Amino acid sequence: MTVGGSIVVRLADDSDAELISSWTRAAEVSQFWGGHEIPLDDVLAKYTGRRAPEVVSYVITESGQSVGYLQAWQGGERFGLDMFLSAEAQGRGIGSRTAHAMAVELTARGWTPLTVDPASDNARAIRAWRSAGFVPSGELGTDDGRTTQIMYFSAGEAAIQES
Repeated sequence: MTVGGSIVVRLADDSDAELISSWTRAAEVSQFWGGHEIPLDDVLAKYTGRRAPEVVSYVITESGQSVGYLQAWQGGERFGLDMFLSAEAQGRGIGSRTAHAMAVELTARGWTPLTVDPASDNARAIRAWRSAGFVPSGELGTDDGRTTQIMYFSAGEAAIQES
C-alpha cells in the first residue's frame, strides 16, 4: 500500500526479521515496545507473518529504506493497530501518515471500531495517533505492565494532510 509521497507499507516476511530485531535494541523503541530487545526467534514467531490472519505484520518503508513495523490485529469484536518506527525515523511524521492511511483502509473493510493503545506516558505516540485521527476514549488499559490510553479511530479527526 502506498501511503503517499515516498512511504510504502508492505507485508513483513522472514527476510525482515534481523532488521526488526535490531530496531528494538534502541531505547527509543524498546522503552515503549516490551522494554527490551526482541530476540530473532521471537521476531520470526510474531512479527513476520506467522500469526496471520489474526495479526498481519507490515514493514514501513520511506524512499525504499525500511523504517518501521506496523501490525493490524483482530480479536473478537475488536480491531487494532500497533506500530513503532526505528529511532532514526522518529519525529518526521511517517507514523501519523502511515497510521492514518492504514486506518482508512481497514475501516473501509469493516474493521470498526479500530483502536490503538499507546503507553500513557508516551506523549509523542499519543500526539502521533491523534494526528492520524485517533481520539482518546478516557479508557485505560494495560500492556506489558504499563498503563495505556485506549484511542479510537475517527476519520474526521485526522490533523494530517493527505498527499
